[in-house]
Amino acid sequence: MDQTQKILNIVGGGLAGVAAAQAARNNGYQVNLFERSGVLGGRMASLFEPKQKQWIDIGQHIFLGCCTEILTLHKRLALDHFFDTYDTLPFATQKQQQWTLQTAKKPLFCLPKKIQLLPSLLTMPALTLRERLKTGILLNKLNVAQLPDISAAQWLLQHHVPQNAQEAFWKPLIFSALSELPEYAAIKALQTIVRKAFLAGQDAMTVYLPKVPLRTIYHDAVSRQLAQQGVELHFYKRLRRLHWTPSDNNAEITITALEFSDGTMQQSGRYILAMPAFQIWPVLEASGLPCRAEHLGLGRLEPGAISTVHLWLNRPVLKTGIRHCILSGGIGQFLCKPLADTTAENPADDAADTPQHYNKHYYTVVISAAHRLLSDSEIAVSGSADLASRVLEQLRTSFGIPDLRMEHCRTTTCFEAVFSPKPDVYGQRSEAMGLFSNGAIAGDWTQTGLPSTMEGAVRSGLKAVEGLG
Repeated sequence: MDQTQKILNIVGGGLAGVAAAQAARNNGYQVNLFERSGVLGGRMASLFEPKQKQWIDIGQHIFLGCCTEILTLHKRLALDHFFDTYDTLPFATQKQQQWTLQTAKKPLFCLPKKIQLLPSLLTMPALTLRERLKTGILLNKLNVAQLPDISAAQWLLQHHVPQNAQEAFWKPLIFSALSELPEYAAIKALQTIVRKAFLAGQDAMTVYLPKVPLRTIYHDAVSRQLAQQGVELHFYKRLRRLHWTPSDNNAEITITALEFSDGTMQQSGRYILAMPAFQIWPVLEASGLPCRAEHLGLGRLEPGAISTVHLWLNRPVLKTGIRHCILSGGIGQFLCKPLADTTAENPADDAADTPQHYNKHYYTVVISAAHRLLSDSEIAVSGSADLASRVLEQLRTSFGIPDLRMEHCRTTTCFEAVFSPKPDVYGQRSEAMGLFSNGAIAGDWTQTGLPSTMEGAVRSGLKAVEGLG
């Protein structure tokens, strides 16, 4: 490849773009990474809470040990030390029933990986013994069965799963894994998660929780590491349109340049558009390529919202040493205790405004499928006191703390956090290659073999670089 061909322009500084930039640099490309905002990370973002004078994450992001490409990327960018690991998934119901999902410990460690969860499932208090056994059987069925293109709700109905088991186990699992209601989520998408995580042994089930705000990891640290590895970072570069010519067979197009909203142009031999679907669509239309948006099936992708209720409480909820818990039976689905960040810069003008004592009773509660479960006003209002009160009551009931009080609250929502993994969409997504003769697309909405996840985003970036050769 000539000198021009060795230059790669990547648009989008989320996980897909970061993964592509790092991999391409390792492959000998001269890489330019263009980001429309002033920070890397995409949806892995934080904002400053002025009343509490601290950084908070727009959404609580965790991943499991089965996310091997994320772990590899973290190692290559020296991010490992930003995460704590846990080998259990605690559950809590509104009946004050608490249990822990975990793989078998010694002396049962000799069990095959696919049944190492069985001893834990057999202790689940919210289910009868018969329901526990059936849950284990159905999990194994997901591991081996050839499934049709139906929803998870249809599959559960076909297997006569009682409502109690759905509410206590299956719905929390689907919410956490797919950020969607069972009626809309493809059973094949759930099967992927069950195979890769829940039936793949202890390492695959390890929970990784960030110890600092996401901004500290995916902007501050990542931008330093990429710059040190030779990636050129360009911020506040919003892509307006593509300049292109038809290829010989007209099935693909050749990108000749990128035009940004500030009027600047960038040319290179190779291009990767690592952008969310809702951002690519207007770019293709502005480029005179609306038919390419149809080719990508962008109109079939329905975005899904995830809301996070941030609560500053008067007392602790989780026991010492526990930072997360899956909730069932209420509007909130995942409880997390973020740790104090002593490294992030305070954007306030007066450094003296930095609090001397971090509120140690700060918690976040995630509401996946917020576009289905919440009203427009609850999603839109950042300080939704009514929603926070509903979540607070759920915590009081689930953990038996009647005197739990809220000192401050805030709601954040990522409106295009995921795509809805519907049965007619999940397996029919666009591939990285095929749209451009000299470029690729990337993002968790492309065909990664996974639902809309952090791991999927990283895989898409790697797949795009691999396709370029």
